[in-house]
Amino acid sequence: MINDSPDRYGSVTRFFHWLVAVLVIQQFFKFADRIDEGKHWLGDTFGPYHVSIGAVIMLLAIFRLLWSIKQKNQRPAIESPYPKLAKAVHGIMYFCLIAMPPLGALYIHGHGYPVKVFGQVLIAKPAEKVQWAHDIGELHSILAFVLVFLVIGHITVALYHHFIRKDNTLRRMI
Repeated sequence: MINDSPDRYGSVTRFFHWLVAVLVIQQFFKFADRIDEGKHWLGDTFGPYHVSIGAVIMLLAIFRLLWSIKQKNQRPAIESPYPKLAKAVHGIMYFCLIAMPPLGALYIHGHGYPVKVFGQVLIAKPAEKVQWAHDIGELHSILAFVLVFLVIGHITVALYHHFIRKDNTLRRMI
């Protein structure tokens, strides 16, 4: 089933959800750069792909958001005692996923480096540091911590629904 239904999310929604989930968790390894200035296997393995994967996540989040809007009247109802909170958290997560890559690009550019995605230069190296871009780009790190907090909460609530409330919330997305 491609489309969502009142009982279960469709294959497209589930594909977007789990692909973005795996990529976002992979992006969290960038926090390892704060350990020994990234000079270890985590930094060497995941660091070089951080910008490119971030761009992919942003595009997937936009496509997923558009798909979600199209599926609005078909998808399962939120099984939560706090549906407005659940909706707000999802909205903030979408905002983070879409806003973080441009903010990260501003941060890189502000430091005087070119912005490259999969080896292609999107924004050329500036002649000198661009302070305003760096300053705005620092919001990227703040949103990263917000996203980590929300993802941990999202996983915790999904497991709570599955193991404590024993409802179908998690099963609908698997």
